[in-house]
Amino acid sequence: MKNRIIMGLTFSLLMLSTANVHAESKTEVIDTKAQMTELRAKLKGKFRSEPTSMKPSQLPNIYEVMYGTEVVYFSADGKYFLAGDMIELDTRTNLSDFAKQSVRKDIMDREDFKPVIFKAENEKHKLTVFTDIDCGYCAKLHREMPEINAKGITVEYLMFPRAGLKSKSYDTAVSMWCADDQQQSMTDAKARREIEAKSCENPIATQYNLGQEVGVTGTPALITETGKLIPGYMPADRLAAMLDAEAK
Repeated sequence: MKNRIIMGLTFSLLMLSTANVHAESKTEVIDTKAQMTELRAKLKGKFRSEPTSMKPSQLPNIYEVMYGTEVVYFSADGKYFLAGDMIELDTRTNLSDFAKQSVRKDIMDREDFKPVIFKAENEKHKLTVFTDIDCGYCAKLHREMPEINAKGITVEYLMFPRAGLKSKSYDTAVSMWCADDQQQSMTDAKARREIEAKSCENPIATQYNLGQEVGVTGTPALITETGKLIPGYMPADRLAAMLDAEAK
């Protein structure tokens, strides 16, 4: 979606005069609700679809516009846009990432996507992992599952066959999900052991599409309970420390 939006526009540098903005703010009361209504209508006309959400950003007369989990910034009149991260300098907070995180959490929480679960006995955290049977770093992460679970982290696997829905990886994922023992079948498949070919009604395509919706571009892709996306492998110790820090 982000690429389609960016390619559909001519990229322009948005230059704002701070002095002018401050001068206007003293003499003009801006109706942000009316501005957003007008901006939403303009964007719908340009892209033939409405933004997922819209709100004033921290910059005057600039609106944060979400299309799924992608964020761009538009001038109030809809003539200019900025694609990139907005950083609050004092705290070094990435405000764009924070916006994506919130939307991603809402998407992940909206229904049961039927994960394959490796549950921690003394659960402290839940971690969703988009994985691919043929991904080397996914296999490396999975080999640490006993240690990950021992640290109180429950892992909920969702499948993301990178080669697509008409691939051998997809077929293996279906066989794994349809197995009598999903956990053992997952472990065997990631260890490059042959698993029994099976077919049944399954959520693999739904999980794959979900991954694309929340911004997964590679595997493993780790998503925390707050919606934070961590691309790539992370050792069990670092993973536990990060989740502990996030929970504080």
